[in-house]
Amino acid sequence: MRRRNSPTGQSMQEEATTTYFLPAERLGQDAINRIAKEIAVSPAALSLALVPLAVTILNDTRQIVYANMRFVRMVGAKAQEEILGKRLGEALGCAHSVELPGGCGTTRFCLYCGAAKAIVKGLEGESATQECSIDRLTPAPLEALNLQVWTAPMQQGQHQLVLSSALDIAHEKALRNFERLFFHDILNAVSGIKGIHDLIALELPENQVQDLDLLRRAINDIQDIVETQKDFLTVEAREYQHVRTRLDTLELLHYLAAYCQSFNHEPKRVLCVDPEAPSIDVSSDARIIQRIMVNMVKNALEASGPGESVTLGCEGDEAGDVAFWVHNPAVMPEETRMRLFQRGFTTKGVGRGFGAYGMRLFARECLDGDVDFSSRPGEGTRFFLRLPG
Repeated sequence: MRRRNSPTGQSMQEEATTTYFLPAERLGQDAINRIAKEIAVSPAALSLALVPLAVTILNDTRQIVYANMRFVRMVGAKAQEEILGKRLGEALGCAHSVELPGGCGTTRFCLYCGAAKAIVKGLEGESATQECSIDRLTPAPLEALNLQVWTAPMQQGQHQLVLSSALDIAHEKALRNFERLFFHDILNAVSGIKGIHDLIALELPENQVQDLDLLRRAINDIQDIVETQKDFLTVEAREYQHVRTRLDTLELLHYLAAYCQSFNHEPKRVLCVDPEAPSIDVSSDARIIQRIMVNMVKNALEASGPGESVTLGCEGDEAGDVAFWVHNPAVMPEETRMRLFQRGFTTKGVGRGFGAYGMRLFARECLDGDVDFSSRPGEGTRFFLRLPG
């Protein structure tokens, strides 16, 4: 092993030169300890000790020169001194960190490591966020970490450093996988029930088919609830794949009015399309527009009494922007108006409260638009979905 000086005059230890990604060379332990002592008496260390995240500071050879107790406990150490000088993967027990003499950052696997990529960005003077999956060397047959790693450049005296935090997201990842499996399986089950319904309908006398249609309506309701929740979680996680198509506003309004009749249970309200609604050609995501508008219509029907009208309409302006709207004669209480778009707020009981929040989320994230409303005595309540031209 040879020693050389770094640009800051620190003694460097040069490990075996084999590397497939990042340099193998390191600072010697004495130099690491000196930097660690400088950081320990700085205001930064006092602040980072209070942060409820696992935080480390790395030097320009990617070695740990500071770790708060959250990180110390995460890696199973008793004190910071046990991990000073190690690289992130070595402290975390990454199985690949022992494959080459150069350690963490030098193997072929490191080319695809989110933590390594984030650290490189930090050394280049940029902030970065990456997900990182680590198979750990432990007595257990298989133990893995799923981490969200955040890095940012940091200067301490003459030392160019990287501030890094790691958040365990294993529970979140497992939940997302469970959600995908759940939605996949339940929608398959609903499709199967639909198939059985259609087969039974072929064998029934015509005078009994109407009763069977009630079952079909219930199946469609279940499918709509499941697909709405699936879309909501996908959009909130920013994983939704946009699909833009051409659509005619008037055709869409008539389709929605017919579709939403199934939600217009006895005693019936009048569900209609504004006779002055224009026909406008729009390029947007029809699935998300329908999702938002159906929610608006459901809310309007629930707020209306027997014989009252719920009206669907649209309007355009000179700039090419389009606004779809749904009107009902009821007026919302002040608290509801003030809190309507808060996530979790509901007037419909425990377990509800994603409707208005979800509509605005869909509009802003998927359509570059917005959802708003007006609700005044003598005018009723009107919800708008505004889309850019």
